[in-house]
Amino acid sequence: MSVYEIPSDEIRVELGDPVPFSGRKRRELLVAAALGAPFGTTDPVDLALLSAASRKEDLRHYEQIGYTPLEPRLRRSIARIRQVGYQREELIARGEVDAILYLCRPDEATRYRAELQAQMKMTHGYRALGVAKGSIAPDGTEIWNFIGYLPVRATRRKSTRSEEPGDFRYVPVWDWQLRVLHWLAVLLILVLAATGMLMGSGRFAYGTTGAYTGYLSYLRLVHFVCGWLLLCAAIIRIAGLFLASNHFQRWDALFPVRPREVRNLFQVVRNYLFCRFDRPPHYIGHNPLQQVAYTAIYCVGALAIATGFALYALYAPDHWLLRHFVWFDSLVGVQYLRLVHLLTMWVFLAFIPIHVYLSIRADTVEREGAISSIISGGRWCRRGTKFEDG
Repeated sequence: MSVYEIPSDEIRVELGDPVPFSGRKRRELLVAAALGAPFGTTDPVDLALLSAASRKEDLRHYEQIGYTPLEPRLRRSIARIRQVGYQREELIARGEVDAILYLCRPDEATRYRAELQAQMKMTHGYRALGVAKGSIAPDGTEIWNFIGYLPVRATRRKSTRSEEPGDFRYVPVWDWQLRVLHWLAVLLILVLAATGMLMGSGRFAYGTTGAYTGYLSYLRLVHFVCGWLLLCAAIIRIAGLFLASNHFQRWDALFPVRPREVRNLFQVVRNYLFCRFDRPPHYIGHNPLQQVAYTAIYCVGALAIATGFALYALYAPDHWLLRHFVWFDSLVGVQYLRLVHLLTMWVFLAFIPIHVYLSIRADTVEREGAISSIISGGRWCRRGTKFEDG
């Protein structure tokens, strides 16, 4: 199955309202689009057109006497039909709207209106199927007339519970140490963001009473303690990249280093952006997009810790660890350090809702327990599913 195909039993074809041109009726446009399908077709779009047109007219009164399949260069197909018992033949062309318009050569107003309306339909996920009717003149030339287009949209059909395969296998993915570090990091980042915003707001910096001064001191204490704890969590996580017994947690699971994963990265991105409707590559651990995103957020975290300790070094330049960050203050400047430190906080705060949304989306679409795995430590994977990482 190529990356552009979807099994016919997994999609649902939606037909929008026909948009006729040249004074034609919607019924005539729909019937013509259905008659332009090849004989014996199994294409889901053709079957949807035939089903809809059969409710408007008995298609058994027509017979197809010739068919020119779709050519990639011309982007259109042509069918020759006639009514049973009659000798008069008609030509029906179907394809991209611009290709059909090029075949018919209508006036500029018709071309502009058709292309504009077709583009507006595309913003709602529809593709416009252009339709034209033609006849053969006595001298053998073909005379074409653009009769309109049909909006067509294919979406994945939601399977019912009775259709879901019931044979699953449980795969341990995340050790308890990693899960503890994950939720600890979430708590520490939220506390650091809250205390950092309170300290940076200046609300307590200019207090005249001892209560205000003590409150600011406690804020700084909590902020610094959480910073040290986040550093410890980062060190343990870095050690786990090389020492973890589970290969889903090691360093090579956080970087799309293989050529196949680089190719899959673009496929996953297109699927997340709803630019493709077939199933993306399956991963038990992190898919390539998650690998890139989590590696980037680790780098942002490292930058936040480094700039935080550089600011901390202003108050303790003789500290055995912080003295190594003093040169950073003079090199960049204190105000720029504060700005970068603040921006890293907003990157984290922006990442959290995106991360939650994408996790819920993946769990909703794939239904394999991606969200619960960060609590339970494992995922339920369907037997027979091909996974890229195990």
